[in-house]
Amino acid sequence: MATDISFQLEFRNKRFNAASKGLAAFAKELSASWDGSAQVLSSELKDFLQSVAQALADRHSSPWPGGTGKQTLSRRSGNLTASILGSVRVEGTAWANIEGHIAAAFPGVVHEYGATIRPKSAKFLTVPLPAALDGRGVPLKRSARDWQHTFVAKSRAGNLIIFQRRGSSVVPLYVLKTEVKIPPRLGMRTTLDAGIPYFVDRAADQVVKAMLKGASA
Repeated sequence: MATDISFQLEFRNKRFNAASKGLAAFAKELSASWDGSAQVLSSELKDFLQSVAQALADRHSSPWPGGTGKQTLSRRSGNLTASILGSVRVEGTAWANIEGHIAAAFPGVVHEYGATIRPKSAKFLTVPLPAALDGRGVPLKRSARDWQHTFVAKSRAGNLIIFQRRGSSVVPLYVLKTEVKIPPRLGMRTTLDAGIPYFVDRAADQVVKAMLKGASA
């Protein structure tokens, strides 16, 4: 015995005797909602990148020198964290071309990946000591050559030091090094990676809500 089965679909107060026509109408509406949901993704992506930038700024905001640790940098001039906070931008208006950007001004890349710094032309690097820095840890002068009444001598530990004569006192200003190893401390990539699963979950949830709202409006 054969039984005939028919399907009907109701969408936007319209009843479609042919389900395929109803589904086509729904797909058309859903397509429009899908295109509009790109704005939701853009907003969520910007919020996520701004939260990453703020987390980095907070992590590296303790004053010099106590703020410097295995995974933290002391706040000195504040230029590095300001560059991160100001770098966030999202471009594109459709799913196919939305891109998010976050960056750090130099020497951010050095602190992100680590590096071994060697002198380019001179024999030594001049690494400033506390007497050559202000209260924030920022060098008082651009170069060791800008200081007057200086001389080089070897310390008891065998390091070459640039000293300055200040009346009857002698003050160490710089230690001379053939290279300086800077460990990775910024943590931009790890912070991004740690937050991506939460971003994906929230963005997907908001996109679905936007699509359903658009389809039912």
